Amino acid sequence: MDKLEQSLNKSSVNKDIVLPSPHWHVIQRYKWRILLLSVFVSLCAALYLSKEQPLYRASATLLIEANQAQAVSFDSVQGLDSNRKEYYLTQFEILKSGSIAETVFDRLNLQQQPSFQKRESWRDIAVAYILDASPLLKSFIMNIDSEFAENIGAGYISGVPQSATDIGNQELESQQVKISRLRQFSKSLTVTPIRKTQLVKLSFESEDPALAAMIANAVGEAYIAQDLEIKSSINKNAAHWLTKRLEGLRQSLDKSETLLQAYRKDENIIDLQDRGGRGLTGLVSNELEQTSYQLVEAKNEVNQLRSIVRAINEFGVKNLERLESIPEITSHPVIQSIKSLKVKAKLKVSELSQIYGSKHPDLIAAKSELYTVNKHLTTQISKLVRGLERELKTKKSNVSALERQYSNIQNQFQDVIGKDNEYQKLVRDVESNRKLYNTFLERSKETALTSDFNAAVARFTDRAKAPNKPVTLSTKIVVIIVFILTVLLHITYLLIKEYFTDNFNSVGDIETKLGLPVLGVLPKVARKRNQDLDLHYFFNDDGRQFSESVRTLRTSFLLAQGLRVNQVIGIISSQPNEGKSTTATNIAFSLAQIEKTVLIDADMRKPSLAKNFRIPKDKPGLAQVITGNANLSDCITVDPASGVHVMTCGPTPKNAQELLSSKRFKQLLESLRQSYDRIVIDTPPIQAVSDSLIISLHTDAIIYVIKSEATRVRLVQNGIRRLAKVDANLVGIVMNHVNTDGVADSEYYYGYYSDNDYAEKPTKS
Repeated sequence: MDKLEQSLNKSSVNKDIVLPSPHWHVIQRYKWRILLLSVFVSLCAALYLSKEQPLYRASATLLIEANQAQAVSFDSVQGLDSNRKEYYLTQFEILKSGSIAETVFDRLNLQQQPSFQKRESWRDIAVAYILDASPLLKSFIMNIDSEFAENIGAGYISGVPQSATDIGNQELESQQVKISRLRQFSKSLTVTPIRKTQLVKLSFESEDPALAAMIANAVGEAYIAQDLEIKSSINKNAAHWLTKRLEGLRQSLDKSETLLQAYRKDENIIDLQDRGGRGLTGLVSNELEQTSYQLVEAKNEVNQLRSIVRAINEFGVKNLERLESIPEITSHPVIQSIKSLKVKAKLKVSELSQIYGSKHPDLIAAKSELYTVNKHLTTQISKLVRGLERELKTKKSNVSALERQYSNIQNQFQDVIGKDNEYQKLVRDVESNRKLYNTFLERSKETALTSDFNAAVARFTDRAKAPNKPVTLSTKIVVIIVFILTVLLHITYLLIKEYFTDNFNSVGDIETKLGLPVLGVLPKVARKRNQDLDLHYFFNDDGRQFSESVRTLRTSFLLAQGLRVNQVIGIISSQPNEGKSTTATNIAFSLAQIEKTVLIDADMRKPSLAKNFRIPKDKPGLAQVITGNANLSDCITVDPASGVHVMTCGPTPKNAQELLSSKRFKQLLESLRQSYDRIVIDTPPIQAVSDSLIISLHTDAIIYVIKSEATRVRLVQNGIRRLAKVDANLVGIVMNHVNTDGVADSEYYYGYYSDNDYAEKPTKS
């Protein structure tokens, strides 16, 4: 691309010229459409607003109380919690409710106000005319659209009285009228809470400023009055209900007290509370507990004695040594005392035995004393054993007695428990009825005392005043704004459409998207569908505008070459059917007017010049010259109308690319350079085959043909990149098939398009 840019920089185009913005080009192209559309929309807006009156907005400010004033510190019977966020949202919705609107509507008799009367506008007349002309359509719309039916009932459609034709009931018609106007009232009312405060702004819009202020204040007053009325009604209903319920609760309390007293009398219950306050069940329970404890102690003693007696029976009554080992016997005080005497006697015998002989009186006396002690010990142990057996029998008898007593106390306890449960049930019933009765009695007295005092839910901080200025803009300003917005929106739409359009709609698109100069613009010629342009249209009187555009193209090309003589000129397009051959032919016609020119058909795959110039297909041409099967002079035909020498392709070869790549093709061009001033080559489309790239290696200049509103931008960009890679000298772009209606005064077409009045009449050579 650098070499391509260098070749473009060599052109004689003045780089100091500032081209207009492509955005301005879009505006310039569609300026009349933009203007007409904007004027049309503005006229529609003016017509729509012609019957509209300016609106005035009046606002009043209410303070909604979070904690309402109370005469006494009694809780309200209403279930609203003002500490919750939903409380304020609920109040806002109540302000916008239909009940408030209807109250204000009836109080101020707004149905008779002119601003609430439907005026017959051009829209009403049009709808009425259509529906009157088609009764079936009117019936269908009324059935499927209730809101539209309401508008009809409200007098939205003028003409025959609706009560006689559709509704048939004057009262129903009046109700429908009121519903429609209440809807209009609600749309004009705005409730706006002020953030982070308890304030709410009530605004109403009306054509009458005094009426707007009156309604805004009336809405607040109706809201406060409705709240007071609801509170009063709730308090009265609550008082009536509490009074009615008190009589039933009193009867229930009397009945429960009577049942309790009768039960006391029947069961002979004087006082179920003992001194300790534990009741009869407590006394029986203590007795049962003590008896149980005694029974357990007695059983333990019996078990202990039984084990001792069992051991005595096992050791034998006479086996004193083993009996003495029984702890229960040894630990007896009498036995302990005798054992102490026995120890002393043994000690005395032992001491005297060491001093005296066995027959000494003192020793004998000591032994006699020891014997007496042992005998006494045996006697006492025998008595103790017999006593243990008697004591065991006694303890067993005591255990049996305690068991019988425990069983009796258990039966007595069950009986007392049953009586106590029934008694406690009756007591709880009395206490519950008494508590409930006292609660209702207290609440009834509170409600009766506070029923005639109700604090307002809200109060005015600022009342609405009649505004001096309307909130709606004047019709003139609105129409101007509509006009400007329509212009801006339409221009935005056109620019977006232009941005996303992947083709070339104007010269500005070429210069913006390709950055290459435009050599010329060939206008679109009106002709029948599928009919080719007349070959010599360039010379016709009807084609003066077309021929002048071709001459402009020729001039731009000659100026673009500068000091360099571009003798061999290649005409290239991206795809077939873009007017490449027609452009090449007419360029050759224009050059032939001033220089000797030859036109070569190098599109060996789909040649067209032979058909256009009506040259026989079997006549030798370019392919035969390159292969050496024909002489150069035999392959050239002179067009008598234009003076152009034409070399067709000849019979189509199978190896077109190999022929164009051969040295003989280069030699042919060198030979033609000696005989002709300009050599115009009609090449194949660059996106279809690479033949045109091979031809561009032997050309001095390349002219790229683009079909207006048809050629894709990416295809052209790709073709230009391919030409740049082979160092082709792309001198500029020709825009073909341009719709020149309305573009004669466009800056983008100055120098490319000539007015028909100034076009020179072509002269044939």
